[in-house]
Amino acid sequence: MKKLNVLLVTGLLTAEHQGRLITLRLRELLEATGRFHVAIVEEFRNVTPGFLEPYDVLFVDYDGKTWPTDHARRFGEQSEAAVYDFVSKGKGIVFYHSSIWVDADWPDEWRKLLGGYCAMEKGCRRCPKDDHFVETMDENHPITKGIDKKWMNVFDDLFTQLIIHPEAKVHVLASIYDDVENYRIPGFPPPHHPVDIPDGKLENMAGVNEYTPVIWTNEYGTGRVFATSIGHWEALDRFNFITMLVRGVEWAATGEVTLEKPDRSGDNRLKLFPYY
Repeated sequence: MKKLNVLLVTGLLTAEHQGRLITLRLRELLEATGRFHVAIVEEFRNVTPGFLEPYDVLFVDYDGKTWPTDHARRFGEQSEAAVYDFVSKGKGIVFYHSSIWVDADWPDEWRKLLGGYCAMEKGCRRCPKDDHFVETMDENHPITKGIDKKWMNVFDDLFTQLIIHPEAKVHVLASIYDDVENYRIPGFPPPHHPVDIPDGKLENMAGVNEYTPVIWTNEYGTGRVFATSIGHWEALDRFNFITMLVRGVEWAATGEVTLEKPDRSGDNRLKLFPYY
């Protein structure tokens, strides 16, 4: 089977997201499946459609900040237009973890491309609890087939109050219940991430005590979008997550899924990451 060409777009990331370490780990995971060849670019401004033409799917791990309240350094209109053209004509894009944060610096079309996004000025927040049960919302999608109905993710960010663009065609694959009790801790909200708490009551925060999507797909033109707000280092040790991630990249590139969970039977039980 022909390998799919992935362009992993990264560079400026908020400090806690480990930059190049995650980048190399993602490439190792994707290439270990035997399905992908991954190229990496850390400067994505002034990109043209011709530059993107050899690739089947873009993998965006970029938020354009060093601190959550900074203004984002966007890719620029030329590069963003090339991305819209790339996806709308039938190819794919993946948005990873903090790349779903698109504050007022990003244009509305970028939000439409994402389908679901977070923006600090619109009340989105990070839940202070690090460990969460992820619930599979559609067990029949090719990306989620055989994935556990409920599975634990640890030491990761839960970005809540996801905003769905009114013109997007979002399909939610996995969600987490945003329990108000998770917020009853000293020091919330942290100074680097302001949160609106109406009347000082945690129960009044938007979206609390509701499910918030964490993995979803979107349609854009004739192309496909796969997005995950999960994505810290430890998530890449979770079989359910890495299976959905590599399948999501394949689906975004082709509209089909061939990849299975890692086989841990027999001598394979001795394999370390990336398991494939």
